[in-house]
Amino acid sequence: MKGQGILLLGAGGFVGSSLATRLNKSDKEFYCIYRSASSLKTNTLENVHVASLDNTTVLRDLLPRCRLVFHLASDTTPGISALQPAFEATTNLLPSLRLLEILQDYKDITLVYVSTGGAIYGEVSGERATEDMNLSPVSYYGAGKAACEKFIQAYAKQTGNRAIILRPSNFYGPGQLYRPGFGIIPTILHHMLSQKELEIWGEGETVRDYLYIDDFVDCCIKIIENNTDSLGTSIYNVGSGMGTPLNELCDMLEVISGEKIKKKFQFYNTSK
Repeated sequence: MKGQGILLLGAGGFVGSSLATRLNKSDKEFYCIYRSASSLKTNTLENVHVASLDNTTVLRDLLPRCRLVFHLASDTTPGISALQPAFEATTNLLPSLRLLEILQDYKDITLVYVSTGGAIYGEVSGERATEDMNLSPVSYYGAGKAACEKFIQAYAKQTGNRAIILRPSNFYGPGQLYRPGFGIIPTILHHMLSQKELEIWGEGETVRDYLYIDDFVDCCIKIIENNTDSLGTSIYNVGSGMGTPLNELCDMLEVISGEKIKKKFQFYNTSK
């Protein structure tokens, strides 16, 4: 009998833990893989395993029980892997390729890969990014995501298994920790609370889409509940559908919190 379980790879992250918490309140069979015991955010989850996302022993035990695999694991940010392409490749891309090698032996499992929206398209001026746009990442982090997407598409063609690629916009929500250089909303709140200056490059009119974590989890739940047997790779942008300039975002956070943000505008020297 085909397994009906759901496997979450990278369940210790912001997105993974949010999805795991929602599934824990349902009657769905699911399993979680955490990279380390220190990343466990709750002790109420059952079927928890501490392993890397390419751990052959653990995966070959769990995959026969599953019909869906959510690949949520990522150990870098655009800032962490800046100027370090090999680090991005060995930390994120290579483990993902090893995962694909293992998945090749299991038919009828749908792989859902959480990629990125903002870091994979590059700068999109005056229009909304669409799934059929050319990818133009400007960071090694984004390049790694783009490369992984291409490998997943090749995997789906070679195996006949289904793959779904989600390109979410900028996450925010309860439980999101501050990480330097990643996540503008927790970054603003961190600087606000610590009374530190927030460096803003340019005039603060950069427009971004912001996605509430519960809305993204809703999207994942719909995939789980409406998964079909269609073949190939499907790619979806996931966002609010509404762009917000950075200055306007700062204004809203000031109104909500009652606190002021100390801003320091920085400009690139174009005279050289």
